[in-house]
Amino acid sequence: MDTTLLFNQLTGVYRPYIKLFQPVFDEFELFPAQWLVLKDISQNAPTTLVQISKRRAIEKPTTRKILKALSEKSLLIVEQGKDKREKKLSLSDDGKLLFTKMSERIEGIQDKIIKEANISAEQLIETYHTIRLIHEQINKMEES
Repeated sequence: MDTTLLFNQLTGVYRPYIKLFQPVFDEFELFPAQWLVLKDISQNAPTTLVQISKRRAIEKPTTRKILKALSEKSLLIVEQGKDKREKKLSLSDDGKLLFTKMSERIEGIQDKIIKEANISAEQLIETYHTIRLIHEQINKMEES
């Protein structure tokens, strides 16, 4: 198989995927990038701007703007880190509630996609492992 076909499929799924979830983002008044950062904080709290930027592969100024927007919506708890410049981030009660509600909606749509595409559990596991390996390799290549 031509590897180009695989990468075309990986990159081709992004826009339609985001478009499918846009009504959820609109309902909860978040942009997709804000949702991804909110999810990252939920999964890695307490965390810092630098750590989020690295994990999400986004520039620090962009991360800062997203964090400011989430903070203005009262979705974050910001605590002083060991260093004065470092701030530890976690979700506020409102942030946790929003994350839970959005996750339920998003996971429902994701489950529907998999079910209606007739993807077996084995196919799902194999696809996950393949994409994870590709992601890890891309990260290694970026670091070198």
